Amino acid sequence: MNNKHSKPSSAKLATANAALAIANAELAFQNQEKDKRASELAIANTELAFQNTEKGKRADELNFQSKEKDKRAAELVIANTELAFQNKEKGKRAAELAIANAELAFQNKEKDKRAAELATANTELAFQNAEKGKRAAELAIANVELAFQNAEKGKRAAELAAANSELAFQNAEKGKRAAELVIANTELAFQNEEKGKRAAELAIANTELAFQNKEKDKRAAELALANTELAFQNEEKDKRAVEFHTLAFYDPLTGLPNRRLLIDRLEHAIASSMRKCAQNAVIFINLDNFKDINDTLGYGHGDLLLEQTTQRLNSCISKGDTLARVRDDEFVLILQDLDIHPIEAAAMTKAMSVKLFTALNQPYQLYQHKYRGTACMGAVFFGHDSQCAEELLKQAGIALHQAKKEGRNILRFFNQEMQDIINIRTSLEHELRIAAETSQFRLYYQIQVDNSNRVVGAEALIRWPHKKRGLISPATFIPLAEVTGLIVPIGKWVVESACAQLREWKKSHQTSSLTLAVNVSALQFRQADFVTHVKAAVKKYGISASLLKLELTESLLQEDIDITIDTMKALKEIGVQFSLDDFGTGFSSLQYLKQLPLDQFKIDQSFVRDITTNKSDKAIVKTIISMARGLNIEVIAEGVETEEQRQLLIADGCTAFQGYLFSKPLAIEEFEALIQRGVCK
Repeated sequence: MNNKHSKPSSAKLATANAALAIANAELAFQNQEKDKRASELAIANTELAFQNTEKGKRADELNFQSKEKDKRAAELVIANTELAFQNKEKGKRAAELAIANAELAFQNKEKDKRAAELATANTELAFQNAEKGKRAAELAIANVELAFQNAEKGKRAAELAAANSELAFQNAEKGKRAAELVIANTELAFQNEEKGKRAAELAIANTELAFQNKEKDKRAAELALANTELAFQNEEKDKRAVEFHTLAFYDPLTGLPNRRLLIDRLEHAIASSMRKCAQNAVIFINLDNFKDINDTLGYGHGDLLLEQTTQRLNSCISKGDTLARVRDDEFVLILQDLDIHPIEAAAMTKAMSVKLFTALNQPYQLYQHKYRGTACMGAVFFGHDSQCAEELLKQAGIALHQAKKEGRNILRFFNQEMQDIINIRTSLEHELRIAAETSQFRLYYQIQVDNSNRVVGAEALIRWPHKKRGLISPATFIPLAEVTGLIVPIGKWVVESACAQLREWKKSHQTSSLTLAVNVSALQFRQADFVTHVKAAVKKYGISASLLKLELTESLLQEDIDITIDTMKALKEIGVQFSLDDFGTGFSSLQYLKQLPLDQFKIDQSFVRDITTNKSDKAIVKTIISMARGLNIEVIAEGVETEEQRQLLIADGCTAFQGYLFSKPLAIEEFEALIQRGVCK
């Protein structure tokens, strides 16, 4: 309806635009005529002005005023001429605009014409469709009428048959044939009536079926679209579910199960082991020095190392085993269905560890860097009597800790004895912290003598008098102090106490010249304030620095040798002496030895113990003494327990001794009493 009303409006608008364009054209033409007349008038005025100018010339001064007027008139004429020209230009543009409007009106008229034709075509098409529908309906009606006519014909045929029956009665032979014909016609008429009726019903049914099929197709299309959308939504949900599951249960870097999934699988393995007799194992794997890779080469190299490690570990394990990454450089492997005998299961686990170590010890290519790594492993077994998953991981971790403590490429198994050791250590660490804070330690002193049995000094050895455990040996708590970092405050206490004791010895002529050796750990030596603290202690107690001897281990020579030398030289400036402890047990470089400002080599007791029976030990001791003499360094042998050992050492050129032959480590009171008696054994 809206399209029908809009068409006359467009036609009227086009007609109005055309009329306006014609009016504009006429107006432009009139303006042009006016401009033409104005131009002619301007020309006439110009000629008249010229004539007046000629007259003014002849009149000279008499007509000067007239000439001025004429001049102004001429200027006015020129202005009128320019105005007329401008009007002419405007008229020209108006005419061009009128022509453009006329063309636009014509185009709009063409568009309206095409729109009207399209509307007419649509109307005709609709009419044709209506005609087709009408003809279809008429055809259906005609079919019904035909059926009705057939029925009427059948009726008339029946009436004719009755008449014929009477005639046939008169003529038997003719009647018989007529009767047969009547019956046939009657049956045919009835069949035609039934066919017409069924045709009408079939036409109606076909129409309804077509409509129903169209509705079904529409609903089927809508259902198909809905199913497609639902399938897409389900696919997105499944995708998100997979992503969530991956993030929740797998390590994003290596793709291995994380700790959460590991616990779940370990609990299933424990439940399964309760129904079987076979042993199972959990192996805790830790990469050595992984932190150094991150710190020196960067986290990208560390990630690449973890990815390559994962590939190597996966290549070693069976399909039913589980490998997980639980922390930065820690992996856990679950081995299931090992041998039923614990010893055989342990052998199988050991064999697996060898396979893993072999794979992990191969060189790594980390971008442009080559790297060769090592690892440690801790293992625990579980079977029908197993504990919870967390407890098994804890036990495997304890075994791993023991392995790392012993070195590299080591596998250790967990047992209850190891658990007890860990429990004692935890308690001892707590008590050690308290002892360090409250200075519960005491120094014991073991004398050092020369080859004439004269006391020349002592070594200060720390002891821990525990209220419940008694006197605790340094072999028990010093390693723990090293690991926890408590060795630094403990070491400071030892230096302070040694300087305080030297001050006391300074008061007696029997002890005023004695040197006092103090053990210094590598961690303590590397502290930034180590030199400052030692110098401050020497100054605080007013002692001679030359009487303080610091014993260093060979492990310091494996680190930054330049820093070691600088630190030693800084203390040598005030007279502090240095002794290299346990000499011969480490990996000292002769190149470094000649650079270090050492005063003394201490031969380790492991060489002294069998010097009388072992030719190798004797040769080593002799070599050390000879080398020290060549470097102008003193030598002291520790662990001397027999006179025979002492005599052999003297024969080889050793000049100082320490050991149970002379005295065990003593408390200060006993030590000073021994000095006063002048007894050395």
